[in-house]
Amino acid sequence: MIKIVIVAGGTGGHVFPAKCVAEKLANAGYDCEFIVDQRGKKYLGDSTKFAITEQKINCKYKAMLAFNIIINFIKNIFKFIKKRPACVIGFGGYPSFAPVASAQILGIKTIIHEQNAVMGRANVVLSYFAKGVFTSFNETLGLLRQGNKLKKVRCVGNPTRFDNSYKNAIRPNTSIFTIFVFGGSQGASLFADIVTPAICKLKNIKVFQQARSNDIERIKKLYTDAGIGATVSDFFNNIDEIYQQSDLVISRSGASTVFEIIGFRMPAILIPYSRSINGDQEVNAKALGNGAIVLNEQTLTPDEIFNVIKKFIENPLLLKEFSEKLPPYKNNNDEFLTGIDYVLTH
Repeated sequence: MIKIVIVAGGTGGHVFPAKCVAEKLANAGYDCEFIVDQRGKKYLGDSTKFAITEQKINCKYKAMLAFNIIINFIKNIFKFIKKRPACVIGFGGYPSFAPVASAQILGIKTIIHEQNAVMGRANVVLSYFAKGVFTSFNETLGLLRQGNKLKKVRCVGNPTRFDNSYKNAIRPNTSIFTIFVFGGSQGASLFADIVTPAICKLKNIKVFQQARSNDIERIKKLYTDAGIGATVSDFFNNIDEIYQQSDLVISRSGASTVFEIIGFRMPAILIPYSRSINGDQEVNAKALGNGAIVLNEQTLTPDEIFNVIKKFIENPLLLKEFSEKLPPYKNNNDEFLTGIDYVLTH
């Protein structure tokens, strides 16, 4: 049985597409192992389709981060010598660096996948020696463009969890306008401080909101005081159902969220995370073109976002217009597996 190692960690944006690919490979008969850090492990759930190995990464302090990477690099050298995989696939972020670099030192085939429209720093380094460089977007900033390097680049999109749900997605047909506020793991307090007060000015609406655990009670009280029916949680297991029940999404613009918005044809208000190292969320948001309204986090006020939401509520045709302007969706999972097969056989 061919062994393939998948590496991801940190945020759900790295782990979810990696998990999707790992499950597809396991279903196709590959012996699949998933290496993940302690932060990313919570996104894997209780999957039994592949083995899970946890590695320690401390991103809070640079010295500890460097030390952890060196230790993990050495551990993976011995691990891959003992049981040599056919390929190691990294999905970006610091947790992927040591295993992918270890494989490259040993001459094992490697693939890196860049979810965002801007190459992350770890992926830039690893891309020099990778057999395959897979991207989510047709135009990815920071991509190597020297000589024959582009021959190994393949745009496969961003593998998502919801391909079957996209096919059956039906927009709601109720008198209650429903908003899905999806903050993600980066800077979600902004949604409690600015977005929630804006929504509280509205009438006859329903809200689903993902929030940091320490903001949940405060947000619930604001909605209760405003007489708004709201479901607030730090994580939703049925996010595909929530997308289908909602009229409008308000979210960050991580790559996974952007591709889910495309898949579900969701009208969206995007607030890119302004403190990302390479500005990737702003570039991701631009990929939706005129299919989304993009607001500046630095200048955002409750009144501004209230006025934008109000326009959508007062003009239902605007929702349809934005949905139709979104880029087309393709089954990115199949594109990814085709790319893996090519690397394994060449």
